[in-house]
Parts: sequence; structure tokens; C-alpha cells
Amino acid sequence: MKSQKTFYYIALGLFSIAVIGSIINSIINFETVADTFSKLGYPTYLIYVLGVCQFIGLAMILINKSHWVLEWVYAGFFMNYTLGALAHLAIKDGNGASAVVCIVLLFVTYIQSRKIRNTNNELEAFGKPEFVKYI
Repeated sequence: MKSQKTFYYIALGLFSIAVIGSIINSIINFETVADTFSKLGYPTYLIYVLGVCQFIGLAMILINKSHWVLEWVYAGFFMNYTLGALAHLAIKDGNGASAVVCIVLLFVTYIQSRKIRNTNNELEAFGKPEFVKYI
């Protein structure tokens, strides 16, 4: 259990660094990112929307309160990175390796968080007494 949490926090840290780096890169190198978005056929205002959504998604993963919201956040990140890698491959602008690395880190954090959550639920259920009614 302790090694699962350690593995989860390492993967989550690396994923967080990648997302924050992406957001900062979009701010610092806006013209370059805007040119890339134009080459991919996307409007440049999507840079702002994507940055805000990535920040909110990362905050939701770090807060880790609602499991239902977490599922949607993970799905959103997966679609973002998958479609980004496919868009880069479609126009032959790089291979989208950074998106693939982020997808791998995303899968690791998702799987480890599910394992930790299920283990914690089993421990909570084990500690609670069952009351049986006799009629």
C-alpha cells in the first residue's frame, strides 16, 4: 500500500510538472504556440481555453474530492493529449512524443489512484460493524 502511494505521488508529480510546464510555455512562447495552433487548423483563442481547463483539471486531480468529477477530468486530459498527438501526426509536425508521455503518466496516476481508493474503501468497510436485524 505504501509503495502504491509513493508510485502514485511520483507519477502525479511528473504529470503536474508536465501540465504546469505546458501552461507556462503557452504564456511565455505565445507566438510560437499560436503559429503551431494555426498550422494544426485550430483557432488561437483555444490556447486560453486549453490553459484554463488544464489548470482547473490539475487542481481537481490534486484536490481529489469527488470521484465522479475525477473520472471526467481524466477523460478530458486523455482526449486532449490523444487528439493533440493525432493532430501533430496528421500534419507531420513532430511525432507528439510529449503527448504520449503525458498519456502514460495519466494512465499511471489513474490506475494507481483507483487502486488506492479501492484499498481505502475496503479498509473502511472492514472497520465498520455490520448490524443484522432479526425479525
